[in-house]
Amino acid sequence: MSLVILGNMQVEKFSRYELREELGQGGMATVYRAYDPLFEREVALKILKQELLANSQIRERFERETKIIAKLEHAAIVPVYDVGRDKDQLFFVMRYMAGGSLSDRIQNKPMTLTEIAYIIQRVAAALDYAHDKGVIHRDLKPGNILFDEYNNPYISDFGIAKLSQASIKLTNSGIIGTPTYMSPEQAQGETVDGRSDIYSLGVILFEMLSGKTPYEATTPLGMAFKHASDPVPRILNINPNLPPGIEAVIEKVMAKDRDERYSSGAEFTNTLSATLNDDSNLVAPVPPRAQINAEELTAPPIMTARKRQPISRFWMFGGFIILALAALWGIPRIAASLNATPETVTVTVAFSSPTSVPTELIIPTATAAPTEVIEPTPSDPGIGGANKIALTANKDIYIMDMDGSHIQQLTNTNVSKFDLQWLPGGDEILYGEANCVYKISVGAAQINSEELACFNDEDFNGFRVSPDGEQVAISIGNRLIVLPFDTQTLSTVGSAFELQGSEDICLDYADVTVKGAQWSADGQGLAITYQSVVSQRVGDTIRVLDVDIERCQAVDPLIMDEFPAKHFLPEGYERYPLLPSYHWDGDQRFLFNSFKRNVAYGELYLYDMSTNTASKINPIDGVCCYGSAAFGPDGTHILLAFQDVRRGADSVTQLYYIPIDQIDTGGTFTPIRLPLQFFPDLREDIELALRPSVP
Repeated sequence: MSLVILGNMQVEKFSRYELREELGQGGMATVYRAYDPLFEREVALKILKQELLANSQIRERFERETKIIAKLEHAAIVPVYDVGRDKDQLFFVMRYMAGGSLSDRIQNKPMTLTEIAYIIQRVAAALDYAHDKGVIHRDLKPGNILFDEYNNPYISDFGIAKLSQASIKLTNSGIIGTPTYMSPEQAQGETVDGRSDIYSLGVILFEMLSGKTPYEATTPLGMAFKHASDPVPRILNINPNLPPGIEAVIEKVMAKDRDERYSSGAEFTNTLSATLNDDSNLVAPVPPRAQINAEELTAPPIMTARKRQPISRFWMFGGFIILALAALWGIPRIAASLNATPETVTVTVAFSSPTSVPTELIIPTATAAPTEVIEPTPSDPGIGGANKIALTANKDIYIMDMDGSHIQQLTNTNVSKFDLQWLPGGDEILYGEANCVYKISVGAAQINSEELACFNDEDFNGFRVSPDGEQVAISIGNRLIVLPFDTQTLSTVGSAFELQGSEDICLDYADVTVKGAQWSADGQGLAITYQSVVSQRVGDTIRVLDVDIERCQAVDPLIMDEFPAKHFLPEGYERYPLLPSYHWDGDQRFLFNSFKRNVAYGELYLYDMSTNTASKINPIDGVCCYGSAAFGPDGTHILLAFQDVRRGADSVTQLYYIPIDQIDTGGTFTPIRLPLQFFPDLREDIELALRPSVP
């Protein structure tokens, strides 16, 4: 290290990096927050201790291993920017993570089961990716799980323990790694594989759920012995409020024999998600020594496509307070990006308490034209049969012209939306939020979200109105219910049980666990997504039903098709059998994407029911990744969200509207022009809906 003069200040430097502050020390290295003047960004600089890497063989191995690790590109792995040597000290440079570590959060903040499941899911996906590349972490622990400013978890320090295994005893006790979290085989000095990391992740889960680690000992050797020989503690004895099934999950993931554990992170998280599904709003305990922060962290959804968790009354009330404060401060979330003058918009917020009534708040929002009201013009021929796009960004709804101009924000609740759709006629938008359904008249002088219905069921996942506006398909209580779209009747019911008791019910379909539905163009068919067993994992399947709307309950729906597993296997589907989004042209063709990154993005496929064939299309330079793809109303174009996997964590979300007949031509497509950072969260599952033109 050296001191240099910058202006009137003395700055300590290491290599080209300016040291800002020491973040911490461990057995192997010291970590600094530093500044990289070459790329003008803050970084985390990790300098390996000289005594650790004293001989040339270890130096060579370190450089070789870290270069391999630097090639790992996954949304939940801290990127390595640089690896090198300076004055006989080895170092590597990573992205600076401003959100602290999981260790800090376990000590200081309560976590909901939804939050815990999301952290485990994201970390497990990163482990699976690394294991596929032949890289084992070997030292997974809460201190090596870091968060960015948006509360996204990342794994750091991949493969460093492998370096230590060559000649260094990190704990001075013959134990390689961190004994509190190591697997039995690692504790006994055996060769390890990916299942060792899965065991460590199970220990971390145990700690998050119970507030304590499973084993305690006064020496590293004593701790290692307990991992190798002591039975797994019964977590329900520590926290009896957890779901009963969690004990079996813990016992399997922490099995002494690696062959009895989950074989992958995906298998582990699929089981965990199913176990926690019904109790995701419970709060796991924190250690007694921790000081509880009144501000609960906001966690993204579990990686189950289109799954939304209900919001408790307490948190809905808390959300009201936040909105009210926002109104008082008058700071639009994206006004700077849109470079527009705030417009006053009235938003109706409904409380879930039986004694509450809708309350109107005056909330500032941002538009491209401050006082312009966008009148519906369905007669505009548009492009591909569409003349307007409705979409979600940062959990709120916007509408805009097909070229991205005339952006207008319609909601300002900052709550995830689902089943965004234009109602017949093109002047109203319908969407789901939490456990309710709302409608917006886009041509009104004052934009209001009108509540149509609310349901008490935790599994309310879909609400789709038929093309003629006569019927609605509701995915609720793990079943599909079809009945007339009568808003007056719907406003009087509050559960799947009450819907089933409706005199006008057409279909009550409970043959499978239904997660969502889409209508055919003629209103006689429904394409549902449901959970099924795929390669011994719980995954997503699309089933196409022929529904006799005229005779309804007198005739059972016919299964016309089911895919993908029955006809083909999308890339990665056996390992991650998820379909984050799909769209039906209403006739024979489907668009859907697999899961590969950022919860909602993957390879894009076009499936034809008439031939039972599918093709991966990936229209942008032939590369991944896509989400939320939808056919244009006349079937000639595709609207989609794209994140360039080649850019790794530096990718951005872009929208494209592409002619289908040009996909295979190798042409270059231009994204829809949007304000910078219009989609700030790369993991957001964007909703897209095109308004049909009427000739």
